[in-house]
Amino acid sequence: MSAIIFTGQRVDCPLCSESDFVPVGDKDRHGDPLATDLCRTCGHVFTNPQPTEAELEQFYTDDYRSSYKGVLTPKPKHVYRAGLRAIERLTRLQPYLKESAHILDIGAGGGEFTYLMMRAGHSIRGIEPNRGYADFAKSEYAIDIKVGTVSNAGGRDECWDVITLHHVLEHLADPVSVLRSLAQDLTDDGIFVIEVPNVEARYHGPQRRFHFAHLHTFSREGLTLAAGQAGLAVVDLCLQPHTGHINVVLSKTSDQKVVAETTVAQRIEHHLNADTPARDIFTSRPYRRLWANLNRPLRERRALQKLGKANGAKTILDQMYDPVL
Repeated sequence: MSAIIFTGQRVDCPLCSESDFVPVGDKDRHGDPLATDLCRTCGHVFTNPQPTEAELEQFYTDDYRSSYKGVLTPKPKHVYRAGLRAIERLTRLQPYLKESAHILDIGAGGGEFTYLMMRAGHSIRGIEPNRGYADFAKSEYAIDIKVGTVSNAGGRDECWDVITLHHVLEHLADPVSVLRSLAQDLTDDGIFVIEVPNVEARYHGPQRRFHFAHLHTFSREGLTLAAGQAGLAVVDLCLQPHTGHINVVLSKTSDQKVVAETTVAQRIEHHLNADTPARDIFTSRPYRRLWANLNRPLRERRALQKLGKANGAKTILDQMYDPVL
């Protein structure tokens, strides 16, 4: 993949607005230049300089799915993987769901979660910036998916019981402002369900930690701080098994004061300095990942054959979702 070129703009910390930084990275996971800073006040890790809003919109509309997945519409293996994630997301969300809930799924991708929630009896709309993925979802599953970014998600005189941002928040230039704006479209007892990569997780190797599309790499405290700055309260926060991703349920109202702690920055800086490629090769992580990656194509091929791959994406998901529903 060739480097993504952007003009860029220097910014203060997007979470605490301070400007005391230490550089923690100069390359992305492909080895291309990418400057990454750690805020010494709150510990947040973010791309700096960041792309402009216009550059981000063009990237997500035209380039993101192709650069990330290598395709403009999902292949059967992508449908299968996203179907598994959708079932995990339903399991996580179920304790908080009303009957016939009104749900907004931002960053809907190929529509797998949106389709699952529709089949579960809920009213759901998906928002997806990539036209190829959005058109695929509409044609394959006959679901309500609009082409657009998070800025197009609210302001429709609708109130939602649930707003989900599954691996979306890390892509947004100003995550606090987005959460604050979207909260206006939640019902009084509505919730956000958000998942983001974890800066302290070791699912990926240290040389693959940073990505052009990920403007932010959150910690648990950083995500809690962002929520508090937006007037939201943490209902439940957990780390996902296997990946270590951070998953949080947030309520609309908050009377709690979240304060940035410099000890968080010290802990995260120590982690980033200690988790080096040289040390990584002496752990079991890279060899477990290699074994899993070598076995995954065969496992997926067998699973897709059983699920009726030849009959299309909808058949794959129906076979996956029927036992769950």
